[in-house]
Amino acid sequence: MTETKANEALGESINQLTSKFNAIASHQKVMDTQITQITQQVSHLSQPQGHLPGQLETNSRDHINAISMMEEGLEKNPVMVL
Repeated sequence: MTETKANEALGESINQLTSKFNAIASHQKVMDTQITQITQQVSHLSQPQGHLPGQLETNSRDHINAISMMEEGLEKNPVMVL
C-alpha cells in the first residue's frame, strides 16, 4: 500500500513538473516572437532607406587626373596617371 501511495505522489509530481515545463516553453515561444518583431522594427528605424551606414572616407589622392589608353593592349587594363 505504501508503494502505491509513493507511486501516485511521484506521478502527481511528474504531472505538475510537466505542466510547468509546458507553460515555460510556451512563454519562451511568445518571447522569441516578440524579440523577433522588436528586432525588425528597430532595424527599420535605425537605417533610413537610401542611405549607407557609416561615414564615407575621402580619397587620399584627391582624384584621378587622367586615364591613358594610348598603348596597344591597354584597352582591357587602362593605366591611371596621377
